[in-house]
Amino acid sequence: MSGSLQSPLARFVLVMVCLSIAGSCIAGAHYFAVDLPQQHLQAPANALITCSQSCDAQYYSCMPSCKGSGSISATQTCRSNCQSEYDACKASC
Repeated sequence: MSGSLQSPLARFVLVMVCLSIAGSCIAGAHYFAVDLPQQHLQAPANALITCSQSCDAQYYSCMPSCKGSGSISATQTCRSNCQSEYDACKASC
């Protein structure tokens, strides 16, 4: 008798297990070769704040702190310091 010892259902299950193992190996290779390197991309340049915008943000956060300085001369000195820091920041851009 030259028949196989395994039933057709057992052979089918064996083929399905082999295909699932092969698919898992291919999926893992694809993940490491394609998906993983793309997870470490840099942000686009247009999404970053520019030097000028950074100077503006510092200036606009500095000016409100001068209102509670007390005397008029202290407020003017504070605003003058904010303006000089702003000018120095703009000059460095």
